[in-house]
Amino acid sequence: MAKLVMMLRVKDGMFFVEEWLSCYEKLVDEIVVLDNGSTDATVMRLSAHPKVVDLIETVGYNEGRDKNLLYEHVRKRNPDWCIWVDVDEIFESGLTRSDFDILMASKLVNKYAFRRFHFIDRQYFAGSWYRLNYSSGHDRIMWRENRSGYFENLIIDSPNVKGINGLKRNTHFRLKHLGYINKELVDKKAEIYREIIPEKENILQSMYLHGEKKILWVDDRNDVRAKRLNFLLDIIQLSHIFPKIKNRVVKYFKSFTKGNK
Repeated sequence: MAKLVMMLRVKDGMFFVEEWLSCYEKLVDEIVVLDNGSTDATVMRLSAHPKVVDLIETVGYNEGRDKNLLYEHVRKRNPDWCIWVDVDEIFESGLTRSDFDILMASKLVNKYAFRRFHFIDRQYFAGSWYRLNYSSGHDRIMWRENRSGYFENLIIDSPNVKGINGLKRNTHFRLKHLGYINKELVDKKAEIYREIIPEKENILQSMYLHGEKKILWVDDRNDVRAKRLNFLLDIIQLSHIFPKIKNRVVKYFKSFTKGNK
């Protein structure tokens, strides 16, 4: 069976830690943690868990630095597959380790992607057209470990792993992003970001989900409402793909005709 190692970068995550551990202790083999200066009991709670096999600490906000350092420590665990999510991101409850084993058993796919939904509170997620359009994409990744993998060296918003070549498959596995349900935590995050990117105040304000349409979350992934939601998001995603394909075809045709003049 493939070995799946979780990488977690966290700071002051106690509001979510218990729920996070309850989810991932059933899905992954090992957890490697990087704590970026927690002042609550996050480090104590995580280090006490049997699946947390390594915990390192840094100071000063730098996502790219931290994720690459964390990845170095993950590699020491000799994983077959790796996954990275935040402490406020929880998979829907119906998923089991066997669901992930089926994915990892593939000899062809090197990356699997998951959808993420921004929650307004514990029951409802943000359902405006803007947010649904965002969730139609797949912005969290599980990948087959390869030494070519790395994270971009960006202080903020260093996103998914780079350098993992091969086939990528988008899944209907859903992540609940709970980070916006607590205003105090959003305030703290906004203050950190404001010091780094003060010119992006409009983006920081969007974390408060003002005026969002509320859609009831159905946690049963086999429920017809959950399937209908994924189908809708598939349609939205396709509406973005077709123009990209068209643009590539037009660009290729223009270069081809130009080269043959």
